[in-house]
Formats: sequence, structure tokens, C-alpha cells
Amino acid sequence: MIVVRRGRSGLETRRVAELEEMLRPALSRPQIRGAQRGGWRPALEVFETDESFEMIAELAGMNPDDIDITVEGDVLSIRGIRSDPTTCLHRSYHEARIPYGAFAADALIPFAVDVDLAEATYQNGFLHVRIPRTQGKTIVARRIDRDSAQPAEGDA
Repeated sequence: MIVVRRGRSGLETRRVAELEEMLRPALSRPQIRGAQRGGWRPALEVFETDESFEMIAELAGMNPDDIDITVEGDVLSIRGIRSDPTTCLHRSYHEARIPYGAFAADALIPFAVDVDLAEATYQNGFLHVRIPRTQGKTIVARRIDRDSAQPAEGDA
């Protein structure tokens, strides 16, 4: 299950609130460089493959040094600040849809991963984080039918 923070109503709001309450210890840690929880959230794609857990975030115009990626417990977090590139103090906007300032996004990792082998790349405005799955031990359960069991030597 992946938790994505978006505006909801009704029953979904209560379910999200319950999940946030469960995740509060992981989500309430201090933010980098003064980022606040009320900042903007980048567009994300969060998915899993047979080999990994992956997050792609649209972060155009960013300096890679201004992006913080952490895995704490089973939560993958990205945080940072996108600075406004314009230096003009007086502007009359006709359209303003590019968010600036602090941003944050979290995703719950639903299975065991190997954080030591995590990879992150930033190219053409997209941050791609890939964390490989750990190879867990598979326990094979085997049932033995009593009627087909062979008696051990010495049993009569």
C-alpha cells in the first residue's frame, strides 16, 4: 500500500487520517532547511516492479543539491526548496502555476528493500529514485499425507 497525500472528502478523508495517525512518528521528523508541511507537493509516480520500489518526481528547475532524499523505516521521503529564478520584485501576473518554495512528498514502502543499494538520478527535471527489493527467504511448506508415508526401518 502506498500512501499519497491529496485532498479528499468523506470516508476517504477518515481513512487517510487514520493512516497519517499510524505514520505520524515517521512523518513528523524535522524538515530540511526550514521546509514546512504546508509547502507544495510535486507530481509523482510511485510504483513497484519485480525488482524494486520506485518514485519519479517532477522537479523542473531544481539544483540537485537542493533535494534531500531519505528512507526512514518504511517511508521514502523527498524534501527540498525550489527557488524563484526571477529577480524582478514588481510583476503583474497573467498566469502563475509554477510553485516555488519548500516541497515535500512521502511514500510508504510496502515490502523489504535494500537501502544500501538505492539509486537516485536527476535528469531533464525528473528525480528518479530506485530502491531494490531484498531477497527474502522463501519458506516452502510441505504437507505429508499419512497414507503415503513410508514407515521408518524398525517400525512394524
